[in-house]
Amino acid sequence: MTVEDRRSPQPASPAVAAFLSFVLPGLGQLAVGAIRRGLILGLPLVAVIVVALVLLLTDRADVIGALVKPDVVLVLVAIDLLLGLIHLIAIGDAYRLARRRIARSAWQLRPGAPGLLAILLAVTVAIHGGLGALGVQAYNSMGSIYQPPGSSFDIPVPSFTPDETPAPGATATPVPATPVPGPAWAADGRLNILLIGGDAGPHRWNLRTDTLIVFSADVATGRAAMFGIPRNLYNAPLPPESADAFPDGVFPYPNLINALWVYADGHRKKFPGGDNAGFRAITGSVQQLVGVPLDGAVVVNLNGFVDLVDALGGVWIDVPFKMYDPEYPNEDGSGHSPITIKAGCRHLNGHYALAFARIRHIDSDYYRMGRQQVVLEALARQLDPIALITKVPELLQIAGDNLRTTFQPDDVGSLAQFAATINVGRIKNVLFVPPKYPEYLTASEMKAIRKVVRNVFATSPNPTATPVPSSTPRPTADTCGPG
Repeated sequence: MTVEDRRSPQPASPAVAAFLSFVLPGLGQLAVGAIRRGLILGLPLVAVIVVALVLLLTDRADVIGALVKPDVVLVLVAIDLLLGLIHLIAIGDAYRLARRRIARSAWQLRPGAPGLLAILLAVTVAIHGGLGALGVQAYNSMGSIYQPPGSSFDIPVPSFTPDETPAPGATATPVPATPVPGPAWAADGRLNILLIGGDAGPHRWNLRTDTLIVFSADVATGRAAMFGIPRNLYNAPLPPESADAFPDGVFPYPNLINALWVYADGHRKKFPGGDNAGFRAITGSVQQLVGVPLDGAVVVNLNGFVDLVDALGGVWIDVPFKMYDPEYPNEDGSGHSPITIKAGCRHLNGHYALAFARIRHIDSDYYRMGRQQVVLEALARQLDPIALITKVPELLQIAGDNLRTTFQPDDVGSLAQFAATINVGRIKNVLFVPPKYPEYLTASEMKAIRKVVRNVFATSPNPTATPVPSSTPRPTADTCGPG
């Protein structure tokens, strides 16, 4: 037997030990026989993984809600940095232990091991540093999206309870609190959200609410409906807190409802809320109009919508006919440019998707309302949650710059859980357009609108979409798209 045959088995190489601890801290230590040290270094990450899995399996809604709380995000950033430090120590320590054992044996250190160690350390720093940076970005975005509790950025108290008929200028009657388990928005069996699309931006003064859509969903069945509120309504009812601003408690002719935000913001003595006077006026007005309490509101800058669609990779829309606008307003407010959208199944980027929803000169505001609902439905159907993972940093930036909501982080988990039960392909669409619903609102027109909204889920379990004018584009999701 030769000398080489009598040598002890080759110890784990430093490169292998470092790589094993890169995969899981402490694994490299176990490979070189340092059992106690390996267990100590591996325990923190294993504990975090186990706790995360237990929480996800027990109450996913609470976990989602916690992850969007700014304070929780900061704690997670701190945990990530601590795990990153342990990870680096584990890799370096595994390499050092394996190298010491090599030195005590007849084996030699293989060339390239120090270089691999440097790569593993650099990748570890990049992973944990990237996660930490993402957490900080999420924290900053949440500070813009969520408004502090108790601030004036909320929806005014309506002049009705869910079972009463509201009247313009009526004295406010708070909705009584009902001790029902679950989220507050589910207490009356419906979720009602106002979606506000505004065009604030360069070369524009304040914010014009050109898109007003009330999204409503039945908690028990998951049935949903979207109600399009025209931007050019006259005589829109005012919320009780500002009903004295005009006679009869309405925003009178010739004022359009889409000008209410700007007007209220400029007349804060008559419209309470300080910097949020415009928001309170428009949300309170729509709430009075539809006759159901709004559980929340989301304000989106339409120019940010362009960035959102681009970040999502575009959206497929079935364009029913060629659309051309010689004077389409540029997103930056710098002027007008011609734009053309060809007919057929088209994959639209953010610029063209917004144009599809906003073009006015080819028909009217009422047809445009239908196109806006088409875009929202198409985006909801085509979202790929897995594909969004790589887009998270970009989406956080877009949201922080262009989105505000009255919902709080505690609401997000239950909202996400409920959203999963909604069939986005069966959303009922209702447009309050002439001739059935005149632009000039009277008491009888408002009563008719409230009746439709309140009874939308009182029909058959699977309602079909409300018919709209034939030239209003409608999507064909089954045929329009890749493949």
